[in-house]
Amino acid sequence: RYDRYVTYMHRQLRELMDRYDPAILWFDGDWEDTWTMEHADKTETMIHNRKPAMLINNRLWKRKKGYGDFGTPEKHIPATGLDHDWETCMTMNDTWGYSAHDCDWKSSRTLIRQLIDTASKGGNYLLNIGPKADGTIPRASVERLKDIGKWMDRYSDSIYGTEASPIPRPRWGRITAKPGEDTSTLYL
Repeated sequence: RYDRYVTYMHRQLRELMDRYDPAILWFDGDWEDTWTMEHADKTETMIHNRKPAMLINNRLWKRKKGYGDFGTPEKHIPATGLDHDWETCMTMNDTWGYSAHDCDWKSSRTLIRQLIDTASKGGNYLLNIGPKADGTIPRASVERLKDIGKWMDRYSDSIYGTEASPIPRPRWGRITAKPGEDTSTLYL
């Protein structure tokens, strides 16, 4: 019955691409044993036949090196970044979905530092919020998102449109770079 599921999934993907025209398809579930490289290759072919410029994360191929348009490390930031496009996937506490029992919230300061650290290494920061079953966002998440928003209101130039630091990481913090036509800007 798995091939029947894959056929259904392909119909769903075609609908998403046709109705909403996303730029990226982000897959998850690479732990599923029944998903094979053959399934991944057929899915990629179907997607790129329909939308040749579509970006696809590496989880379609179970995160195998060299596959996908970008990597997706989970709950950690690589020490020196990666040699390809990537985004770190992070939670605000310890769980991906909502859990009333998970009160181990990362501080706003920690989340902002993770954002900066990721940008300084050339990555994107994907932050999960884990809404409740009724769709509401936990108060702790809202507080942290507001804090991140306040920080971004002031310092977003140091994140948006930047690249990894061109120099080794200093002990005192992080550096991002924004290339320009004649000069580049470093954010310390």
